[in-house]
Amino acid sequence: MAKVFIIGGPGNISRGTIDYLLERNYEVAVFTRGIDKKKSQYADVSFYEGDRDDKDNLSKCFNDFGAELIIDTICFTPEQAEKVYEVVKNNIKQLIFISTVDVYGYPLSRIPFREIDPYRPAQGSYAQNKYKIELFYWDKYWKEGFPVTIGRPSLSIGPDFCPMMFWDWGFKAVPRMKENMPILVPGDGLGLMHVGWGYDVGRMVGRMAGDAKAIGKDYTLSYKDCITRDDYISLFAHYLGSSSERVYIPQQYIERFNGVEEIPKIYHLYRTNMAFCLDSFQKDFPDYEWMPLEKGVQEFIEVNYRRNAFPDPHEECIEDMIIKEWEKILKDWPAKPKY
Repeated sequence: MAKVFIIGGPGNISRGTIDYLLERNYEVAVFTRGIDKKKSQYADVSFYEGDRDDKDNLSKCFNDFGAELIIDTICFTPEQAEKVYEVVKNNIKQLIFISTVDVYGYPLSRIPFREIDPYRPAQGSYAQNKYKIELFYWDKYWKEGFPVTIGRPSLSIGPDFCPMMFWDWGFKAVPRMKENMPILVPGDGLGLMHVGWGYDVGRMVGRMAGDAKAIGKDYTLSYKDCITRDDYISLFAHYLGSSSERVYIPQQYIERFNGVEEIPKIYHLYRTNMAFCLDSFQKDFPDYEWMPLEKGVQEFIEVNYRRNAFPDPHEECIEDMIIKEWEKILKDWPAKPKY
């Protein structure tokens, strides 16, 4: 069976990739930092310690393992892509580059968005650099036949990352819901999100590995269906047994609230609809069976309660302030005249 060399991980997505490949008897190596603890978790994986920007060490490790396939999960700049290309260009059957759906630009030009639809300008250096890397690899594919496959994960829930309506990656929302405290919901709750379980997205990457029909193609990677914001919250509420009130607040009001501009946030998390068409992946890999998104929600909640990672939900945060001010506006809103 083929050997697969993974740059980065095991992380939110790549842990699923590793498990999927091992289940199918691939030989797997991971090039990463801090390998001592990771070795104990993956006895059947070869680990190589190193900095991906150290081209000589990367080349030494890659050649020592003798991989035919490479999966790059942590490539963030064109310069990093160029170094990898120089190391592997004549020695592999496939390179899978993990990009992002953010290269499509927001708001999406079509709902649901297909890989063939027009892109809008990517927002932020992260997405812009991912797009430049894609262009670099496409150029090598068209000019030289370089065997690249591009995977673009959507928002992916995992133990350390939980897409939520507004901010904090779920770490405040979950304990608030458990305590049946009010939850802020941008808009009317019917806006679309497209969230995948990071572990399952990783398995999708593993399914692409070593498959010749994936060469020269790009795939959006997520759960097979999108979900409304309300239904997404309901996944958490159901697992927690929560009856939290949902406070629906216009996105424009949230955006202009004093202090919101200082909070790190993802542009599309509450401002726009996210929905992607996964027909390309389904057509090429009809045997793939998605795992329920509920499993990702359950994992996030259980792992972080074990870690004691959730903060005290009663400590006031900006979400409380927004809800309080919005409810005051509604209370003071002039009554409709009677005719």
